[in-house]
Amino acid sequence: MKFALLYYYDPTQAGPTEEEVADWMRFDQSVRDGGAFVYEAGFHPGNTAQRVSVRTGSAVNENGAFVSDGNVLAGLYVVDVTDATVAAEWAQRIPTARYGMVEVRPIVEFIE
Repeated sequence: MKFALLYYYDPTQAGPTEEEVADWMRFDQSVRDGGAFVYEAGFHPGNTAQRVSVRTGSAVNENGAFVSDGNVLAGLYVVDVTDATVAAEWAQRIPTARYGMVEVRPIVEFIE
């Protein structure tokens, strides 16, 4: 079963350090070695984002990332594991979990 591990943090309170890069490399290698890796991506800062919505047939574009409680979405991993408990175990190992949070979301897969 596939899960998205979405990692967030509040850049006004904390953020990644240069020393954290080694932690990320170890985490990435462990996900791959553990056979759970499907996909990963980190995002550029929220001020480079654009929000798009459509209301009454008209598109509304706004600059900046959606922010909730000061937290911004910084990136994601997609893992393929047996269940939500195992996905949460991988989420706990994401370095951002130490100063932010990681949301674990099951992925809907449509059968072709």
